[in-house]
Amino acid sequence: MSKSEIRELRRRLQGASALGAEEFDRAAVLLCRVFPKMPEPAPGRGDLIGQLLHAVDLCLPGWSIQLTGKATEPDGHWRCSLRETRGSDEIEGIGLGTGRVVELALLEALLDVAEQRALV
Repeated sequence: MSKSEIRELRRRLQGASALGAEEFDRAAVLLCRVFPKMPEPAPGRGDLIGQLLHAVDLCLPGWSIQLTGKATEPDGHWRCSLRETRGSDEIEGIGLGTGRVVELALLEALLDVAEQRALV
């Protein structure tokens, strides 16, 4: 698993206005290499936010998801943090992401954790 592949995808996603099927599929391939429980993308690409929340649930069980942002036109400004906590306020792991839409922020945070866990 290459950290550089994950970094490159994250670079391509920065500033994007939407999450396309090609980027979502590429992310799923990379995430499967780090997280064996990563689910395959659902046919028809329906609810990307739901698919990403399900992926976090399977890949990072017990982690907290925090989404914040302003829903402004034409683009929102979303931030996502994924946190693994142990006991009272002790943070073990964290993934951060930002995006114009919720799914981009969520995916970037998951890719951040994957990059940290990738072997090289």
